[in-house]
Amino acid sequence: MIDYHIHTRFSQDSDAEMEAQCEAAISLGLSEVAFTEHEDYNPGDPTSFYFQHADYMRELERCRAAFDGRLKILAGIEISEPHRYPREAGAVLASHPWDFVLGSLHWVDGQHNAFLRDFFTKFGDWRASFRMYFGELLDLARDGDFDVMSHIDYPARYGHTVYGDAYDIAEYEDLLRPALRMLASRGKGIEINTNPLWRNKAHPNPPGIVVRWFREEGGKILTVGSDSHRPATTGAHIQTALRLAREAGFTQVATFERRVPRLVDIPEV
Repeated sequence: MIDYHIHTRFSQDSDAEMEAQCEAAISLGLSEVAFTEHEDYNPGDPTSFYFQHADYMRELERCRAAFDGRLKILAGIEISEPHRYPREAGAVLASHPWDFVLGSLHWVDGQHNAFLRDFFTKFGDWRASFRMYFGELLDLARDGDFDVMSHIDYPARYGHTVYGDAYDIAEYEDLLRPALRMLASRGKGIEINTNPLWRNKAHPNPPGIVVRWFREEGGKILTVGSDSHRPATTGAHIQTALRLAREAGFTQVATFERRVPRLVDIPEV
């Protein structure tokens, strides 16, 4: 039982104390967590240059000592658009002993934030917005320095009021398979991100069909994470994610230490 996508107060959009997140994880029976704080460089994003790495590392070491023997705690980071900011990302990755690195796409073309509602309306058709997003995932998959690509269909969290029930990720298979194939060829992974599930959406990011496509394209590295920003959602629906992984054909998920993956069997859930 692991959760490899958790945020704390070291991310601009969270007020959670790391210690409180650890206590929440232990109460749910989690054995391992990664605190993957936001690392952003886009000047239009309020999270840019917020993450204080040295302070984070000190708090992480304090929590490792406090919860020794009860919880394994990984030094993690979620880098937005590392393919667009290789110099900045490379400097940060070289500066500290990271265990796990997520690569994310939040800003399409470096200009359009997929978090905002107008992302789905400014191009005249919401399907065009999704195609722009999924098209850039190949650039991220090919050029980004990270271990696992996070929340592959991230825009699907925020555009429901625009597209209703019409969104079907299978429409974008032609764009997604090349990115998944690239990830597999580089030994990179994807995650099953349960954030939409604890927001009462029908599918995680991404839906199970994409996880199956990844396996068909040769992918072996799969992680699960809640994308929690507060203790109440830490570990949420992780068992669901593990079940979906099995249904997609995976019998193992990946854990990491110093960015080296190790495959562990998925427990019966």
